[in-house]
Formats: sequence, structure tokens, C-alpha cells
Amino acid sequence: MNGANKMKQADFSVTPMISDHAIVQRDEPITVRGRGEPGHGVVARLHRLGKERGASPDSGTVLSAKVGEAGMWQLMFPPLPAGGPYEFDFECQDIKVTVTDVYVGDVWLLAGQSNMQLPMERVKYRFPQEYSTGASSLIRQFAVPIHWNFDEEERELSGGQWITAHPEDVASFSAVGFFFAEALFKRYEVPIGLVLTAVGGTPIQSWISRGVCQNHPEMLAETETYRRTGEVQRVQNADERRIADWWTRLDSRDPGLAGHWECGLPERGWKRFSPEDPWQEEPDLSGCGTVWLRTYLTVPKSHAGKPARLSLGTVTDADFTFVNGNLVGKTAYQYPPREYRLDGLTAGRNVIVMRLVAVHGTGGFTAGKHRAMLWDDGFSIDLGAMWEYRRGADMEPLEEQTFFERVPIGMYQAMIAPLHDFPIRGACWYQGEINTDAAEGYSDCFKKMVELWRVRWDSERLPVLFVQLPDYDLADATRWVAFRELQRGLLCVPDTAMVVTIDCGEANDLHPTDKKTVGDRLAMAASQLAYGESGNWLSPVFTSAAKKGDDLILSFEHTGDGLKTSDADTLKELYLRFADGTRNAAKARLEGDVVKVDISHLPLDRLEALEYACSNVPEQANLCNDLGLPASPFICELPEAKHD
Repeated sequence: MNGANKMKQADFSVTPMISDHAIVQRDEPITVRGRGEPGHGVVARLHRLGKERGASPDSGTVLSAKVGEAGMWQLMFPPLPAGGPYEFDFECQDIKVTVTDVYVGDVWLLAGQSNMQLPMERVKYRFPQEYSTGASSLIRQFAVPIHWNFDEEERELSGGQWITAHPEDVASFSAVGFFFAEALFKRYEVPIGLVLTAVGGTPIQSWISRGVCQNHPEMLAETETYRRTGEVQRVQNADERRIADWWTRLDSRDPGLAGHWECGLPERGWKRFSPEDPWQEEPDLSGCGTVWLRTYLTVPKSHAGKPARLSLGTVTDADFTFVNGNLVGKTAYQYPPREYRLDGLTAGRNVIVMRLVAVHGTGGFTAGKHRAMLWDDGFSIDLGAMWEYRRGADMEPLEEQTFFERVPIGMYQAMIAPLHDFPIRGACWYQGEINTDAAEGYSDCFKKMVELWRVRWDSERLPVLFVQLPDYDLADATRWVAFRELQRGLLCVPDTAMVVTIDCGEANDLHPTDKKTVGDRLAMAASQLAYGESGNWLSPVFTSAAKKGDDLILSFEHTGDGLKTSDADTLKELYLRFADGTRNAAKARLEGDVVKVDISHLPLDRLEALEYACSNVPEQANLCNDLGLPASPFICELPEAKHD
């Protein structure tokens, strides 16, 4: 072929979803697509590789197609049972592409926001064994590149690749997804593929289609703003200039930079304080700008020079942390825990200095976090109850950047719509934190989102498993109780299951590290909803109340062999709420599948509701089923209790 007529490699491509190490859904047609020069022919062969050394691969299935006028081609191979490995061979003109190590198994969508996205890297100190050893190479993940599109639904992904759960790649796995997949693989022994689409800070409105938004003109109006040519780039450029200018002015005002405060200098002029104290009450700590923090630790000779980890918990907002004048770590925003590795420390006194930057308001350490220097052999030194501080620069609050991932429709059109050609076994949804303060319309959006997925994936009963928000009690958790109750109501959507997590969160962390319990419970829910296992695999959920004599009978589903308390004590966190706002602990007893509440001698004309585990952190909640799965919090309005 004449060189001038040769087809360039860039002119032909195969979808990133069908790439090395891919997992495709068993017992479903296998879609393969890509781009090419219009009118050119594409030949594709799918064949199984020899399972034993020296064995010959089978002849496989060969299909062909022509690239359409829009530059896209698509083929559909017949369904296959679980197994592998398989290989795809593609040929278009003089271009040949091979995709290898493909398996057939079960593919699960992982969707939502940061607690679904949170990688194994963030939980490695809680689960060191799993982090260091990984899991079966037949557990794999495809992370959809974070991207938005406000104009139209994208036909193809912007990139991405499949990785296995080998130790060298496990750090990038969704932690919830890793434990979910590991539990499914151990039980069903089929390859498990995870398609991760979760993005931190995204509301549910970002993940629904333009069609779903037709009844929500306010959503469409926000999206239309960014459909104007060049508007997104203009806003991004303006944000970058404004943020860079703020940091430049901050540095120019900060005497600590010129004075080398990172070395702990000067010795005098620092004030003592407790990191647990509220910063708003101290003028030199409150407000935007910088505060320099200092503490000392004495390292014994036995641990001098040995690798160590400085653990400081979470901090608001950004930090630059120094040990003996050397920068050991920095973090740009408040949520990641400060875990900084050091090659070693000197014997005797060492100084730790943090330049804390409060960007949007008063900064500070997160109360209740353990701050220590840790060594690999288990030795540790607490960093004390008292630190010292000096005020650096004062600044006006930095205006928030524009988070395009929070704009309605955009994430769906770029990150979900291109996936619909590829069948999945089900979906896991862990989202809601950002919607707690703006929950109006959430239930409708969730219902429409699930309906949309089922239509577009052509799966009328696609299992959708969702996670109820865990215990959490920082300043932004003002409406978590109401939102958990809203989530309980989402179970009215058919073929959904809810995982209860009020016992595995962290009161002082939006991103709790116990992702294993969440993943395991999602896998249990999948066993019942997607795999048709008999028995009960879900948490008890309150369904109804009926007055009978002097008792109020509370009924539940998913009770298994009966309700019990996790600590073998009386039922706790169950309250009667009255019209004047008072709440009294309810006297209740468990009998099989029901809870009986004694309402004798109560002023029934003033009784409004019964509430269970209705606080941000219901520490004593102990109602569960025979599997030990905690009951969902609930609120039962009781107008009927006023009548016999």
C-alpha cells in the first residue's frame, strides 16, 4: 500500500471498555465498538486462549462491520458463560489491534460521590494486610475518567483502563468496591469487574439525564449557562487567576516564610493552646489566613533513624508540615487525613511545625483525632495535649472555585451515558452527603435515575443497592437524621436494597475508613437481590405500626430468625416524641419479628411520633436481626395512636 494512503493508528481505535484485562458481563451480548475512517471495514475475532500451557486457542467467532458516516463502528458478539481468558483481534485496513486477558464474569457499576470513590490508599493503615497483598487477579476495576459534558450525551469514554487487584494496582481501587468484589468472588467464584464512576462532591442532580430534568426547569437553567461556547473555559481561567492571586497575596503577608518559622524559630513568642479547643474563641486562631503550629517530641535512640509516620488526622483547610525544618508533606484541602512518611528522626528533641492555611473560614485540627508519631514496629509517641502557635497572615475568605461536577446533567452525559452499551449485573450507589442540606426533590431524582438506568441498560429489574449514610456529627451534619429517613423511603423503588451503616462511620470524619463492613454488606445485599439467594441478607427495616391494647406493635421486614439486640441488653435509642417537643425513652420488648412498645399511662392525645436511632451518632442503637445487621433508623408518625 502506498504510504500516502496508509491508515494511521490514530484513525482506528477500540473503546477503552474493551481493553487489556477487561471483564465483560456473562450471559449477555458482548458489545464492541470504536472509531475509524468512514466506509472502512472492520474485522474482529473473539477467541478463547488455551487454558493449559501449550494448548491451542479455539478458532473463535469472527464478525465484521463498516465504519459509519459519523466515524463509529460497532459489533455484538453472542453471550458467553463465565470464564476466560479470551482475546480480541481487530483489523481495519493495515491496522491491527489485539486486546488480551479478557474474562467473562459479573460487572458492577460503582456510582456516587467520595465515599464510593475513596481509594484503598486512604484505608491502608486500617487494612494493611489487604492493601499489601491485594486480591485475586480476577477482580478488576475500570475507573471512568472524571469528565463532564453539558451539551450532549457522549458516545464514547474519554479514556480509562482496566487494572487488576494485584498489590501494585490495589491502591487505586475503590475501597468499598474492593471489599464488595472480594466478597462476591469468594462466594461465587466468577470474575468480578467494577466500573467506577463515583466523583467526590457530586449531587444526585449531576447524574441524571436531560430528559429526567424536563420537569425541573431550575436544573436545566443552570446547565444552559455552561452550554455557551467557551463559558466553561472562561470560568475556569477566571477561577485559576483569582485563586493564584489569593495565594500570592497570602504568601506576601506571611512573616513566617521570611522568618523561617518552619524551623520552629524564633524560640519565643509562641502561645500555648490545645488542638482540641475551638479556634473561633481565640482572635489569633480565628479567621482566614495562616496559623503556624509547633510541638516537640523526644525520640529515643532505639528508634532514631528508623522510618516513621507522622499522623495528624484531618485539618481545615490546607497545610504545609515540617519536621526539623524539612517539608515532609502538604495537603491542599481539609478531607484527607495527614499521614506523612519520614525516613527517620534524630535521637533527642525534634520539632514539628505546621503552616495551616484557613481558606474559607476559621481553620483548625479536627477534634478527637489521634495525633502521634508512629513506627512500623508498633512504637509510638503521642504529640501531646498542648501545642504552640503564632499568627501568620490575615486574609479575606477565598471565594469557592466553580465545581462543574456539581452542575446538573454533566456527569451523566460524560460518565454514564457512554456505558449503556455494556451490560452490567447491577449497580451500587453510595451518595447523598452533599444533598443533605438540599434534599428537596431527591426521592424523585433517585427514582427517575434508577428508571433511566433500567431503560438504557435494557434491564427492567436491574438490581440497585444503595448505602444509607453512616454516623457523623461535625458541623455540616445538621440534617443527616432527616436524610437517612428519606433514604429509607427510597426502598419503595422496586428491586432496590439499602445497606445500613450507622455502626461503621466516624463521628468526626466525613470519610470513615471502615469500608470493609460497607463492601461486605453490599455483597450480602447483592446475594439476595441479584443472585437470588434464599434467606435474609439485609438489615431490618421498619414497615408499620399498629395499636393493640396497651401496646404499639412495630413490624419490620428482613428480620431473619427474629429481632434481637446486639448487646443482649434492653432496646435502646427508641423514643416517644410529644407535641411539646419532649422526647421520652420508650419501654419496649422484642417478640419474634416485632417490637412491642408499652403506651399505657401515656398522654396519647399529645403523642406525635416514635423515633429510633434518630441522632447523628446513635451510639447505643442496638436493634438488629439474627445476622447482627443493624436496623435502619426510622421515624413513625403516630396519628393512629390517638385512637383505640
